[in-house]
Amino acid sequence: EDLKHVLKQEFTNALSPLEKISNEVASKSSFPVKYLGIDSSFNPSLEDEGSIAAAIEQLKEVPCFGGVGTLAAAAAITTTIQSLPIKLIGYCGLMLPVLEDQRLSELASEIPSKLKISQLLNISSVCGVGIDTVPIPGKCSADSISSLILDMSGLAARWDKSLSCRVFPLPGEDTGCFTKFDSPYLCNSRVFDVS
Repeated sequence: EDLKHVLKQEFTNALSPLEKISNEVASKSSFPVKYLGIDSSFNPSLEDEGSIAAAIEQLKEVPCFGGVGTLAAAAAITTTIQSLPIKLIGYCGLMLPVLEDQRLSELASEIPSKLKISQLLNISSVCGVGIDTVPIPGKCSADSISSLILDMSGLAARWDKSLSCRVFPLPGEDTGCFTKFDSPYLCNSRVFDVS
C-alpha cells in the first residue's frame, strides 16, 4: 500500500501539470485539436539508474527481480499507473524490455540465468507489454515460437489486454551465447532458451 500511495502521489504531481497544459493548448488551438490523455507507462532507460528491474529490487519484498515478490510489485505498479486521477490513454503499463533494461539483461546473463521466458510471461499477466526485446536462438523452431505466441495470446485473451511478443531470433546464436548488438538503443544479454 505504501508503494501504491507514493507512486500515485509522485505520478499525479508530475503528470497533472502536463495534463493542464495539454488541455489549455488544445482548447486554444486554431486547429481542431483534442486532448486525448497521457500514457502513464513506466519504461526503463538504458542508463544503469534507469532500470525498472533494479528499482523494483529496492523493495524489501523483492530480493531479486523475477523471484518472489516480483509479481506483487509489478501488479501494484501497474494498478497504480492505471488508476491515476488524470485522463489516460495507451498501454499505461509496466514495460520490461530485456534488451533495454540493464538489470534485466544482467539477470539473463548470469550463469545460471536468473531470468527465464516463463518468468517474463508470468509477470506480463499483470503488467504492460508482454515478452519484449528477448533474444532467442536463430535455430529456434517455428513450433516453439508459435507456442510462446499462443501462451501470450492466451494471457491477452483471458485478461482482455493488449500484449505483444517481440522476440529477436538471432541466426547463428545458441541458447546462452552473448548477443553482440552495437546499438545505442539496446544492451547485450545472453540468448534465452525457449522452453
